[in-house]
Amino acid sequence: MSKNKRKGKKKIRRIVLFVIVLIIAGVLVFMALNNSNNKQTDVKKKKVVDKIDDFDYSVSETDTKLFKDEFKKLKTELSKDEVDNKKYSELVAKLFIIDFFTLDNKMTKNDVGGVQFVYSKYKTSFIDKARDEFYKYLKNNLDGKRNQDLPKVSKITVESSEEVNASSELSGSDFSSIDQAYKVNLSWEYEEDLGYQKNATVIVVKDDDKFSVAKLSN
Repeated sequence: MSKNKRKGKKKIRRIVLFVIVLIIAGVLVFMALNNSNNKQTDVKKKKVVDKIDDFDYSVSETDTKLFKDEFKKLKTELSKDEVDNKKYSELVAKLFIIDFFTLDNKMTKNDVGGVQFVYSKYKTSFIDKARDEFYKYLKNNLDGKRNQDLPKVSKITVESSEEVNASSELSGSDFSSIDQAYKVNLSWEYEEDLGYQKNATVIVVKDDDKFSVAKLSN
């Protein structure tokens, strides 16, 4: 076989291999985008029934009565000429706990609760960790036929709260510029005791023009 023919065949093999790689890459990108869209769909199906525009907080039709009641308190507090930041941080902590630890009203494991109250820079990592841990075994309920005993927070109490130094409570450069933070200790109950966590300490920090949850610990 001549050198030219061998070179020609090698060139053809390279072209074929290149095309195959492109096709595989295209399929992977399509799957990734489709998976991302499906995750967004889980949340977008919920109808918003109340919101606080200036702070980007909202209530959906599937939220519990307890969540809606506490949300009204937050809306009232934020409508005041002088907002009590300590009270504000306590309400954010309560709403976060109620929504995150209530699995009963979630559609899939991608429907992570409390995200709207999480510190902006940590939302992505928070969602990923929740899906891999607390929401891992949540069954799909898109067809409304899920048969699974799930927690629903029915009562929540702020045991104590105090203003703290963010740098002493949180590690990392992301919090170096935080000028206001609160430590909120909470306890809660469920409609049915299924053995889930019932107390936590939440660190709420100033996140631009609003307060957000930056840390959750037992």
